[in-house]
Amino acid sequence: MGKFFGRQVTQVTLLLRLVCGGYLLYLAWGLREAVFGPERQLGFILAAAVFAVVGLLLCGFSLRGLIRREYENSDPEGEEEGSQDEETDSEK
Repeated sequence: MGKFFGRQVTQVTLLLRLVCGGYLLYLAWGLREAVFGPERQLGFILAAAVFAVVGLLLCGFSLRGLIRREYENSDPEGEEEGSQDEETDSEK
């Protein structure tokens, strides 16, 4: 999960995936009446199944990446401070 199409993901990306996965699970839960109701429609059943599977996968992989810290730390302020410290060291 640390890489996506060869690119390192950030913590924000994993959090957004987690939110999107949760929303898909919410949509699947909202379709439960159409799936289990008296008029079972194949389109709603397929949509609920796809939303639930994709939502679970997104939440699962995103949580795993967050727990294992499989993301790059993008701290531009920390990088600038480090480069400024190096400049002051070289001036001495």
